[in-house]
Amino acid sequence: MYFYSFKRILRKLRQPDIRLLFGLGLLFLLMILVFASVLSTYEKGVTFFDGLWTAYITLTTIGYGDVSAATPQGRWATVLTSMLGIGCFGVLTGIIMERAMQRRMKKMKGEGKYIGKGHLIIVNVPSYAETTELLKELDHSPDFKDVPRVLVAAHLPNQDKELPHFLAKNIEVFILGLPSALETLQRANAPYAKACVLTSSASDPAMDDTNTLTAGLIEKNWSEVITVMTCSRAETLNNLSTFGIDGGISTTDLQMGLLVQELEDPGLYQVYSELSSNAAGNQIYISHSPIGSWEFADQEFSFGSLKVAAIQLNFPVEILGLQKKVGEKPILNPENKQILAPTDHIVYMSRQRFDWLKNNGQIMQQIKKMS
Repeated sequence: MYFYSFKRILRKLRQPDIRLLFGLGLLFLLMILVFASVLSTYEKGVTFFDGLWTAYITLTTIGYGDVSAATPQGRWATVLTSMLGIGCFGVLTGIIMERAMQRRMKKMKGEGKYIGKGHLIIVNVPSYAETTELLKELDHSPDFKDVPRVLVAAHLPNQDKELPHFLAKNIEVFILGLPSALETLQRANAPYAKACVLTSSASDPAMDDTNTLTAGLIEKNWSEVITVMTCSRAETLNNLSTFGIDGGISTTDLQMGLLVQELEDPGLYQVYSELSSNAAGNQIYISHSPIGSWEFADQEFSFGSLKVAAIQLNFPVEILGLQKKVGEKPILNPENKQILAPTDHIVYMSRQRFDWLKNNGQIMQQIKKMS
């Protein structure tokens, strides 16, 4: 391990900027020692340690004046040291500014890579408005608002060569490259990502195929990464389970179905808008923990008794249905007499995610009282 660390240090030292900084540091140290030696030798009452202090404040151009040179030798040393300090700090500032500009240009042009862990990968920029809206929703998500975001795209809208500043400031890294290429995913550090969201565009149906390939590649190599995607073609949604993709939505089906419902009941869109947005109001959630993980869940109880217990305990939830297994289609408004299985997850509406595992003891006790 130490050998590889030493090799990494040597590789760093081969970089011109690092070599220059290393050289400036040595020169800085040498000038402090020379200046301190000159002052302690030629100036009365000045010790070597006083010289070190005076050398430092002279090189940094602070110049408190508590120790000053009176001899010609000391004055010449002061002049040379102060000039050298100005030059060294000018070069240092230039290197820092250049590095900052290079880092910013790499980010805007998608030439960088991400080395962090636990991040969210966002694939594609169908339009700036859609990606901005996605980022806003993530800002209000309890699970993902603090998760670093890495944006990956093969190209930008309007054939832009650089990512706009209003998007760049809301992400950690932008990576320009084919998302379905393993090299691109490695640059995004996909093996250590928490999740991946793949967006699509109705104007580019072929994006569905690229997204499916990308998500399938992630699931094959790093199955612990959560993958969800939007589909512009409804038939793509039926193929997601084949590739092990965790979830997806069909924008076409959703739009057309909502349009007919709005035709039947004008104003229904406002209800959907609140339920689908993380910004405010109520949202629909699926419990992270299955019923089988609850305390005393080995006894049978019905869907209706669970609803009644939640109401009697005044929990801030509205139970809507259940999901038999992760990835399966939820069952909304099942019969109250339906017995819940250990693998069932609760589908519910609430203003924020409810901790079922933390409150299951109260729920089970309430169900016992009713039985």
